[in-house]
Amino acid sequence: MDAVVVFESMWGNTAAIARAIAAGLGGDAVALTTDAATPAVIEASRLVVAGAPVHALNLPTEATRESASAKRQGEHGLAADVTHPPMREWLEGLPRGPRKYAAYETRIRGPLGHGAARAIARHFLDLGYTELEEPRGFTVALTTRSSDPAALLLPGQEEEARRWGAHLRAVLDRVAAAPSAGA
Repeated sequence: MDAVVVFESMWGNTAAIARAIAAGLGGDAVALTTDAATPAVIEASRLVVAGAPVHALNLPTEATRESASAKRQGEHGLAADVTHPPMREWLEGLPRGPRKYAAYETRIRGPLGHGAARAIARHFLDLGYTELEEPRGFTVALTTRSSDPAALLLPGQEEEARRWGAHLRAVLDRVAAAPSAGA
């Protein structure tokens, strides 16, 4: 596959955004959890898009994952899914570049809702990956009465993620079609 969208998601919000980005990318792009996105999958991809929720202005930590595990969402008590490796751990096991990347986060509105995508981008850069597009955020509500997965996503965010995926595809195709330097 030429594009993979990898996610860490506890309440289904980041997973829903990942699936929408993959749909926008089209072709054989897929959305995968951190445990399904093995190093072999990454090595076979030209583009890696990765996302996680913002916790305490950064990627989730073991402490914030434990805190999420202690909470329930909505009236029927949806439990957080912390069964997949955290994004931090997944990033540490990635093969070095060269490949393109894009990073995203799910976050609340306001100045405190940033940090996960930038942390992901720093990891990719350290591995020699090339940024395809600046990090992107998708907005979630702070609370919900619903116990459905992805219930915190604000209206229109999945469609915005599909559009961003289509934009990423257009940029990736344009970069691939451009004559290489020195040719």
